[in-house]
Amino acid sequence: MDIREIGTPITATQRRCYRSTPDAGFFSAYQAAFTAHTASAEGNDAKAASSRSLEEILGSTHNELSAMRGVDASSQRSYAQILEKAYSTGGMNDAKGFLAGLTPQELDTVRRNHCLADTIDVASLSEEGAQNLLLPEGYVVDLNHDGYNEVGAAVTASFPPANAPADVREAWFQATAGMDEGQMATYGLMMHNAIYGMRIDGQTSTPNYAADQSDSYRKIVDNYLASLDWVKGFMAEGQYERDKAFFSKLQSLLGAGAA
Repeated sequence: MDIREIGTPITATQRRCYRSTPDAGFFSAYQAAFTAHTASAEGNDAKAASSRSLEEILGSTHNELSAMRGVDASSQRSYAQILEKAYSTGGMNDAKGFLAGLTPQELDTVRRNHCLADTIDVASLSEEGAQNLLLPEGYVVDLNHDGYNEVGAAVTASFPPANAPADVREAWFQATAGMDEGQMATYGLMMHNAIYGMRIDGQTSTPNYAADQSDSYRKIVDNYLASLDWVKGFMAEGQYERDKAFFSKLQSLLGAGAA
C-alpha cells in the first residue's frame, strides 16, 4: 500500500513528510491484505511471513515510523486487528463511536501506534481526529479542508497537500530528492504556510491559494524567488544561495509540468 503512484519511488524521508488521503479502494485493499496476513501467520514460516505482511497491511510509512519509535510487531498486529474491525463493521462512519467502544488496552494500542503522549480522551475528539486514529501512518483525512490534520488531539501538517495535483507532487519529490528531513520539513512548512496561512489559537484562516490548482504553486514559487533579493541582507550565511537553488529547481520542475 504505497503512497506514491507516479514517477520513481520516493525516499523513506519523503514518505515520513507526506500524507495521502485514502482512495476508494483503500479499505478493500486493506482488508484483502489483512486476510492474506492471517493466512500467512498460520503457515510454516509464520514469523517471517508476519513481518512481511505487517508492512503490506499497514504500509511502508507506518512500518518505518514504528521502527523509529520502538513500536514492536505485536503492537502493530494488535493495531492492524483494530483497523480491520473498524473497516469491516462500518466504524469509519462513526469513528468516535467506534473508539468509545474499545477497551482501555485497545485505545492504548492506538495511542502507541500514533506516538501520542497522552491517554486518548474520545469524548474530546473531533470526528476528523477520531478517523485519523483509525488510519495507519501515511494516510489522513482533512474533513474541514483547512490544510491541517487532527490525529487524536494532535494537529499536524504535511506537504504537498493530499489534494495537490499529481504534477506538483512529482515536482516536489524530484526537487527534494536526497534532502535531509529537517531541510525538507522547513521548505514544506514555507510552502504550506503560503497556501493556508498560520494556525493561531486553534483557528485557521481562509486559504490564500487553491491547493488543488498547479498554478497556485507556480505563483508561490515565483513570488518567493522575486522576493529573495529584497531579503538577502537579513538571511543567514549561505541561506540565500540554498533557497535560490532550491526554488529555482522547483520552479523549473513545475514549469515542465505545465508544458
